[in-house]
This record gives sequence, C-alpha cells and structure tokens, in this order.
Amino acid sequence: MKSRKIMALLCCTVLAAGLTGCGGSGTSSQVTSAAGQEAAGTSEAAGQKSEGAAASSDAAPQDDKTFNIDLATAYASDGPAGMALLQFVADVAEQSGGTINISLFADGTLGSASDNYSSVASGDLDMAMTGLEGLDLYAPEYTFLDCPFLIKDEAHLKALLDSGIGDKLKERYEENGFVTLGWHQRDVRELASNKEVKSPADVAGLKLRLPGMTVYVDTWSALNVSSTTVAMSELYTALQTKVAEACEGGYEQMDTLKLYEVQKNIAETDHVYEFVGLFINKDLYDSMSDSQRQVLNDCAAKDLAYADQLAKENREQYKKDCLDGGMTLVDVDRDAFRDALTDYYKQQFETKWTVSTYDEVMSYAK
Repeated sequence: MKSRKIMALLCCTVLAAGLTGCGGSGTSSQVTSAAGQEAAGTSEAAGQKSEGAAASSDAAPQDDKTFNIDLATAYASDGPAGMALLQFVADVAEQSGGTINISLFADGTLGSASDNYSSVASGDLDMAMTGLEGLDLYAPEYTFLDCPFLIKDEAHLKALLDSGIGDKLKERYEENGFVTLGWHQRDVRELASNKEVKSPADVAGLKLRLPGMTVYVDTWSALNVSSTTVAMSELYTALQTKVAEACEGGYEQMDTLKLYEVQKNIAETDHVYEFVGLFINKDLYDSMSDSQRQVLNDCAAKDLAYADQLAKENREQYKKDCLDGGMTLVDVDRDAFRDALTDYYKQQFETKWTVSTYDEVMSYAK
C-alpha cells in the first residue's frame, strides 16, 4: 500500500513481517500459516480464546482470496482498545482460515486519528480504529452524539448507535469510503479543576482546556466558559502555570498525565460518553467474499464488547489512582447543566443536526 509501506518497515507488527497490502497469490500459504500460528499465540496472551471457531483448514471456502491488511490506531497497544484489537487480529486469522491476516499498528505509528480516517477513506490504509474526529470530518450533522451533557448515560448512547440514527451515520460514513464494523464505548469525560464545580454558574468565565472539536467549544461557550486550546503534551504545564484553569477528559488521561498533582477536584460531570469505531475501506470490504465479511463482522462484535469490558475495568482503577493521588470527587448537578443547555440543543437540531430532532434523541434515554 503506497507510502505507508515505508513506515511499516520501521514498526513492530503483530503478525509476520511482510503482511502488507491486499491480495493473494499461490505463494501466500506459507505467510498465512505463519500468521495463523502467531495469531494463536497472541490469542492466548490476551487471555481470551475464540469460542466455537472452526479449524483454519475448514473455516474458509477454498476459493476465498487471501487478504493481508494493515490496521492502525492512535490508541495505546496496552490499553483496552489496543488489547481488544490484538484479540481481533487473532480471531480473524483463525476464523477466516488464514485468508484474512491483519497487521496492527498501534500508538499512532501510522499517524493521527484524523490521518487514519482520511487514509481509510481514500484507500491508502485498509482499516483503523479511531474516534470522534470522524464526526467533524465526515458527518458534522451527527455531532450531537458527542455533544456535552446531551447523552444521559451509556445505555442512551448505545440505544442511539443501535437505532436508525446509528444506521444513518454508518451510511454517511460509507458515502465517504469506509464501512463501520462496530462501536467501542471507550471512556466517559469528566471535569478537573482547582475550583469546586457543582453547577453551571461555577464554570462561567472558567479557562477550560478543550480539544479542537467544534461541538465541544460551542457547547461549553454556551455555558459562558472561556475555552483555550493546549496540546496534550503541554497540558500539565498549562494547568500548573494557570494558562488553563481546568481541563476535561477521561480518568485515563488524568491518571496517566498525573493531573492529580495540579488539579484538586474532579467534577464527575459524565458530560460525554466517548465512542470510537472500527472501520475498513469500503472497496476492500466489498471485494471480500460473504463469508469473509461475516468473519469480520462477527469478530468485531465479540472483540469490541471485550474492549468495552476492559475500558470499564480500567476506568475504575484510573479513578482510584486519581483519588489516591489527592483529588477530591465533587458531586455535580448534571441535570442543571442539561437544563441550562436545552435551548441551545434545540436550536442546534433546527439548524445543524437536522438528521434528527431533540425529542427523538431524548426518546432513547431510559
């Protein structure tokens, strides 16, 4: 595959060396055999074996073409998403009978999340797991799915993604060149600050560090927040020097960056239930057999559920680390934030999020 092959030569891959590009040949049996053996070893290391998987010699029709695929993610290889993708690689190799071999490039090896989206859409990259940047890039009319305080809980988000709304989003992505194999509920975003935040009045004028997502900036601005953009690598120093007074993100971010050293409080706002997708280039997906596409879909469903499980388990540990590090948990009136933003939400559904309505979206909340 184009220029990323050069980058691939510099990386450690999950499967045997040389598994880049798409296609198959009469000499591919040795490569897929080696990949299958390594994938089986990876499966044991991940601690979760495939159930009911057919033996590789029987799993795929004899005429199935062999595909050697690159899968990129900016997420850490030892985090929930990375571990689940390792399992996905192993499961796909086994259940496809060695006809789909995936090389995993984690930790941003093949570029940023935005880079991965555009590369999968263009066909320069085969697959990617990446997050909310896709809404800004390809489906801004669906950014309500990432809007602070709108989604009430994980069940609400899951119901939306499993509904006709989620199906329409997948169609929108397909129009841009990539197929959604499934969703992973990665994290829940909270607010860290030295000031105690309990209600909307407490954030007025607060210098809050935000990522560059338009919906984040616009929504917090509606709460009279003064947002600032700071690179993640500079966040600790920015908070320490008061360039930013507060930040928001998941417990993983707060723990791994040791923000408990420069922020006293965590307001458990649960303002965004962050989800990411596992995507494959549409032309590549369409070129596969029905049985191969089914393998990808089935393995994605199983292993993304595993990612969800790991994320929940890790979140509790990250939270404990933050509290042990000295942060205090603040009880937040989430409904007050939601009520303060209701008029803003309704206006956005009328002018920007026109694929749905405020009432329809809220009808999926239990």
